[in-house]
Amino acid sequence: MEQEEGIKLDLGSIDFTPDWAKKGAGVSVGKVHPVREDRESRQDRGGDRKPFAKPFKKREETRQRPRFEERPRRLEAEVKVLPESKALGTIIRKLQNDFHAYKLKDLAYFFLDNPESVQLRIVPKRGENGEASKTVFHQCKVCGFCSTKVEDVIDHAIAVHLADYYDAKEIEVEPPKGNFNCVAKCGLSGVLLGPPNIHEFNSVVREMIRTRYPDMSEAQYRSHIEMVRDAESIEEWRKSAVKKTVYFAKGQSSVEGAAQMSREQAESEFRGNILPSLLDTPKTLMITAAQALKSPLLPLQWAAKDAIEQERRAPYAMIFALRGAFHHRKLKFFRANDARGPEFVTNTELKSFDAEHAIPELAAIAKFVEEHPCLDVKELPDEGALKHLQWLVSTGHVVAFTNGVYSAVEKYPKYGPQWKKRVGEGVEVAVKEEANETTTVVAE
Repeated sequence: MEQEEGIKLDLGSIDFTPDWAKKGAGVSVGKVHPVREDRESRQDRGGDRKPFAKPFKKREETRQRPRFEERPRRLEAEVKVLPESKALGTIIRKLQNDFHAYKLKDLAYFFLDNPESVQLRIVPKRGENGEASKTVFHQCKVCGFCSTKVEDVIDHAIAVHLADYYDAKEIEVEPPKGNFNCVAKCGLSGVLLGPPNIHEFNSVVREMIRTRYPDMSEAQYRSHIEMVRDAESIEEWRKSAVKKTVYFAKGQSSVEGAAQMSREQAESEFRGNILPSLLDTPKTLMITAAQALKSPLLPLQWAAKDAIEQERRAPYAMIFALRGAFHHRKLKFFRANDARGPEFVTNTELKSFDAEHAIPELAAIAKFVEEHPCLDVKELPDEGALKHLQWLVSTGHVVAFTNGVYSAVEKYPKYGPQWKKRVGEGVEVAVKEEANETTTVVAE
């Protein structure tokens, strides 16, 4: 389907094949051990080795890493593919303001080609005896981030959404006073963190982890901290510690007298007053395919990939959902060519043209379209005919397909190359499309 008025129907395929399925799984059946040489054979070969010349290695030292690591269990849930509501609304508004007929299957692939436009409905499966599922989802209500661990969602909310409720502001403070024997130094970046006995030290460490090393645990990061005792480093830290980041409630940073907080105080207030309203434990998980494919839960990623891959092979669920949504908005449906032909949707109510009560120019164009199924505008007899053709389309007397061709209104309007006919030099050529092959019939 061609690009039209800002909507691009890119039907290029997206490879949702799981990584584990892209490579052949080689299977080893063991190694063949050579026949041991006897003592005489070794002597004939030029020497005898002393038995036990090298000490045995401990069992732990000889243990090898398993060739195949155990994969996490697959997601025990049913996954249904649906159009995302905002994307669906955009497409419906496009159809309502357009006279063209869109192929329903192309619209389905438009959604499937854009993971942000696909909504997944995931229902955990119950046990064989009807007991509740062991899979419990925790989800961020703001953006849809999901995990089976509530701690993951809490960490996500603090890292991503704290700024939605608090403003950070850098202020100047007086240099630290007092005598300091040493300062801590980050062994990874060289940043001076400050003396380990000051009140803010732990906050400085956690801020370094949050901003620079989010993949490290606090224990891992602290193992890289060094202590330096030279006077130059201590004085360098003292001069750098004249700026401090404080936090205010959203929109209060410029208000005189507004309460300022440290990062820890802001997080504590966020956890107590705001966080509970951002967390959800849904029985049925609704999440976009884009969020699912970025999830830290590998089973959720695999479930999303498998569902979309299966739908791309045969987009029945997406077409069914689109048909219901379009029908609810009073859009019209028809099939082209025959009762089993491709299905189209349009905002225009198609109706036959009454040539007897029309002006001659319109009647002539309507007849021309009827005689030339799948008409291209380049085939019109003159430039003035285009205006009449557009009027016939706007009133539902001619079908305008999005591939740029026009056909007369009938029970099954003509669509596709099998209806194109050309006459040249007394030879009529009919192009018929069957099983993705083109057959040329020459009439002598």
